[in-house]
Amino acid sequence: MKYLKTCALRSGSSGNSILVSSAHSTLLFDAGITGKGLAHALEKLCLNPDRLKGILITHEHWDHTSGLGVLLRRYKVPLYINKDTLRALSPSIGKFDPNLINIFHSWEEFQIDDFAIKPFPVSHDAEDPVGFTVSNGLGSVGICTDLGYADETVYQALRGVDICYLEANYDPELLKVGSYPLYLKERIAGHKGHLSNDECARACLRLLEQGTERIILSHLSNENNFPHLALLTVNDALVEAGANEGIDYKLLTARRYDLSETQELKA
Repeated sequence: MKYLKTCALRSGSSGNSILVSSAHSTLLFDAGITGKGLAHALEKLCLNPDRLKGILITHEHWDHTSGLGVLLRRYKVPLYINKDTLRALSPSIGKFDPNLINIFHSWEEFQIDDFAIKPFPVSHDAEDPVGFTVSNGLGSVGICTDLGYADETVYQALRGVDICYLEANYDPELLKVGSYPLYLKERIAGHKGHLSNDECARACLRLLEQGTERIILSHLSNENNFPHLALLTVNDALVEAGANEGIDYKLLTARRYDLSETQELKA
């Protein structure tokens, strides 16, 4: 049976990893998870590690790559990464088989088994950060979890995806009164930082207009946000714009330390 499934394994500043799988193969987007954590997640999802066909990296920050070296050495899975991100990461990954490396370029679609993947540029304080769309003919998933703002480039890339992981990092008032130093607050709220709940809400409205029906709010701050607050902010904005929850869209949050609810599209 043909299907597309996706599940966030971890989400937040402590680690980020998303699985997308079909009947034939499984892809891991970002490697902010330990080898043991990935093995446990695959077991819980009844996925054979042998079906892992690629690890794809959005950018070099620790919370997206902390487990990369271990995973490459343990599973010997092909790595898909752009040149600048690889250069930034190389000192911290450790030794692994260089034949596993596959370099991609933004906007150039490539194939891994039955999946078509297209990376696209985003605004974040990394060397060459990207988001991804991934599709298998049955459906499509967008992954866009670290960005300072959503512009037409992002909306063009995510147009029509069925499921989207989108950042809702912070509540502006919680960030303002929180304990972070001023430089960090300015970084988070800047154009190369992270999306606030309000900015995420505006982006979600645009995604719904473009045909997306399921949105997983991702990369929520542990210090400057709460899952219920992110959901409330985004949901209120969508309802106010005339959308009907449960009919026009489904809204969830990705969990910080555990598997999130699996989303599935079937033939």
